[in-house]
Amino acid sequence: MKSAPSEGWRLFTHIGGPNKQGFINVDHGPVSGKYPVSRWKAGDIIRDQHSFRLPPNWAFNTFNVYVGLWRGHERMVIKSGPSDEGRVVAATVPVQVKEPPALKRYLVRKTPKPIKIDGKLDEAAWKAAPSSGMFVNTMTGEPAQPNTEAKLLWDNQNLYLAFENADTDVWGTLAERDSKLWTQEMDEVMIDANGDGKGYIELQVAPNGTIFDTYLPTYRKYEDSLDPKRKPYDWNSKLKAAVKVDGTLNKREDQDKGWTVEMALPLADVNGLDSKGVKVPPAFGDKWRLNMFRMDSPKDKPQVALGWSAPMVGDFHKLDRFGEIVFVDEKGELPAAKESPAKGGNKNEAKMEPAGKAGGKTAEKKPAKN
Repeated sequence: MKSAPSEGWRLFTHIGGPNKQGFINVDHGPVSGKYPVSRWKAGDIIRDQHSFRLPPNWAFNTFNVYVGLWRGHERMVIKSGPSDEGRVVAATVPVQVKEPPALKRYLVRKTPKPIKIDGKLDEAAWKAAPSSGMFVNTMTGEPAQPNTEAKLLWDNQNLYLAFENADTDVWGTLAERDSKLWTQEMDEVMIDANGDGKGYIELQVAPNGTIFDTYLPTYRKYEDSLDPKRKPYDWNSKLKAAVKVDGTLNKREDQDKGWTVEMALPLADVNGLDSKGVKVPPAFGDKWRLNMFRMDSPKDKPQVALGWSAPMVGDFHKLDRFGEIVFVDEKGELPAAKESPAKGGNKNEAKMEPAGKAGGKTAEKKPAKN
């Protein structure tokens, strides 16, 4: 620097894509906060290291690094070198952009008998149902711990969901319905049944059995946005849920093995407060959009977020990243569709292409916007 800055100046660091797209503020204290701008002297050459992570959905092949000094509502004037609106263009860095992982797809088998909601998953239908596959890191789509997987079934009354969670420290102290379960530990499903990216429901179950449920008429807007006399989260589903803990709930000094959640959601509840919504029960081949998540909060460690179809951003309500479920028969197939008899008495049978067999594996498709 040719002269020392006067009092009050602070350093800023910005990241941006080409044509001023994709702004990110990554401000930090110079030299890890050990050499603030107020101590800079004339003639200083300051070497600073700063680490940050681009969001997984970064869409550009480069990013620019901008730095500058600010005080109140002003920026220090840049007198020479590449600059942009009071910011020095410090570097342009190439980026290798990765395609986001494909959206998940799951074939939901029909159960011939209603499921008893007790958290045990001991019915034959559960044993035959395929796994969703292990949940992944919600930001990257990469494998993540602790192990979490889900299964789904259906009949003409309910959509059944089961979560199996490995967990060495099972706990949950929030006991009132619609408590903020996501601040501790919980399993969650969000369902946008008609896939319109608007109205959807959100359901959570904690290890102690507490339920959270709400209807959102549009992205992150709750029941009060439909009627100011209502309160957020005041819609109650008729969800039934049971939890089985393999260990000791809320005894944080011991070692647990995990916990299982079993849910039965009446089919009509997928429409929430929408008077239209999807028809129920669904027909074979009908498709709904949903996503599933888990929050784990081990003792003395940061909270961990896992998901089925990774949103790739820090927002579970990323509706265009929801996976797809397809309703099939108890064998995991679409029954053949029969045509009406043709004139002349000939009976022709047209077979519908299967949606794919669910023999222990889930199928995926390419992506088609919590």
